[in-house]
Amino acid sequence: MSSNSGLLTFPVICHRELEAFIKKHSTELHYENKDVISAPGDPLGYIFYLKSGRTRHIILNKDGNEKVLYTLSQGWFFGEVSSDLDVHTSLYTIAENSVVIYKINEKDYHILVDTYKPFRDAILHSYAQKLLILRYALEDLAFTSCKDRLKRLFCSVADASHLIDNQWYNLKVKYTQYDLGIIVGGARVTVSKLINELYSENVLRLINHKMQINKAAYSEYIKEMEK
Repeated sequence: MSSNSGLLTFPVICHRELEAFIKKHSTELHYENKDVISAPGDPLGYIFYLKSGRTRHIILNKDGNEKVLYTLSQGWFFGEVSSDLDVHTSLYTIAENSVVIYKINEKDYHILVDTYKPFRDAILHSYAQKLLILRYALEDLAFTSCKDRLKRLFCSVADASHLIDNQWYNLKVKYTQYDLGIIVGGARVTVSKLINELYSENVLRLINHKMQINKAAYSEYIKEMEK
């Protein structure tokens, strides 16, 4: 499976012809890190295509507790469910970094789905991958420990292009303990305890306030993903 099933993270997709087509039928929007793109109850009326950057899609319960449903990267859509079902969004969508989005009017969206097969195929692929990744997420929460979910998250954002001191990789994304808790589904106090355990096990280290992941742990993660 191309998506990161254990971490709800969708990989970058590059489809230049489709992207050029979408650009002609959309409005370009720019967001910065932590900007709220949409919130529960918003009547969207649009479908969004992620040109660049990453967006985090979060569910919130009545007590204010958050959980990341999934994270999207370049080449993915969101808002299609609200449009097709004619309901308001129930998610918070937040920019994880600098984001460029193509916003497609709902009326144009339905015309494009009916008339342009590559666009329709991309929308169906988006639906299918979201369904599949959420199924794996349910299995992950049921059968994988919070500690292992943390390790896999850190490995998934490791900068494997540059090795430090022959055995460490920097992380490409900086997370707070609150961020980690809502991504892996654990309380902040639990996350803090588990991170300290990973430090003591030499899986992680902190240098100049920057977290790094051990090469051996990263290699083990890659082998698991290739199975």
